[in-house]
This record gives sequence, structure tokens and C-alpha cells, in this order.
Amino acid sequence: MNALQAPRVLMRANAVAMESARNAFPYGACTWYADQRYHDLHGTYVPWTDNANAWQWPQRANEYGWRVSSTPQVGSIIVLQSGVQGASWLGHVGVVEQVKGNSSVIASSMNWGANPWAVTRWQFHTGPGVTFISQ
Repeated sequence: MNALQAPRVLMRANAVAMESARNAFPYGACTWYADQRYHDLHGTYVPWTDNANAWQWPQRANEYGWRVSSTPQVGSIIVLQSGVQGASWLGHVGVVEQVKGNSSVIASSMNWGANPWAVTRWQFHTGPGVTFISQ
């Protein structure tokens, strides 16, 4: 790397840091809630803000070096792909609050079911179309 390239690398690193220093998702969306709750638990906002509908979060997480797994952990982000367990065509995200012994989790989320502006807790099952994200 030469002297001219170093400032560009630093500028990009600063831009990524600034980008992830706040919740950039629209209030009321499941993405806003999942990002905010994850930040409340871990002190970190997700760094992806574009091409970031709920169903896209696993791919975006991979791109940013976050872990994507089929194994839930308390505090991880749950992602439901489009149509899975009642998710809309945009998918759904929330945060795992409890891991149960029957291949299910209790997750908190916003914009789920008949309570679009409320935070709710719901039981989801692990399996096809369900992934878990953590830093």
C-alpha cells in the first residue's frame, strides 16, 4: 500500500464505523427492533444498512464477517426467510430471549402478527429457513 492508498483505507474504515454507530432502520419495522435490541444487549448495531430486508440479513452478515448459524443462542438475531412460520415476503427478524429444549426459541420482535407497532414475544421453531446471527 502506498501513501495515497492509506487515507482511502482509513476513510472507508471510518465510514463503516460511522455507519454502524446508529440504528438506520425505520422505526416500527422488525429490522429496527432487532438492530436496537441487539445493540441494547451487546453494544453493537448491525453494520449493514442497504440491501437489508429481513430475508437478506444472513447474506449481509456473512459479508461483514458476522456468524450465521442454525443453532440459537440467547441474544442472537433470529432470521425467518420469506413465508417461513408466517413471515411476510420480506422475511422477519427478532432477537432470541430464551432457548427452549424442544427445538424452539422465544424471540422478541416488532411488527409481528396483529400488533405491528408493539414489541411481542413469540415462539419460533428452528429448522429450514431459520438462521441465527451474532457478531
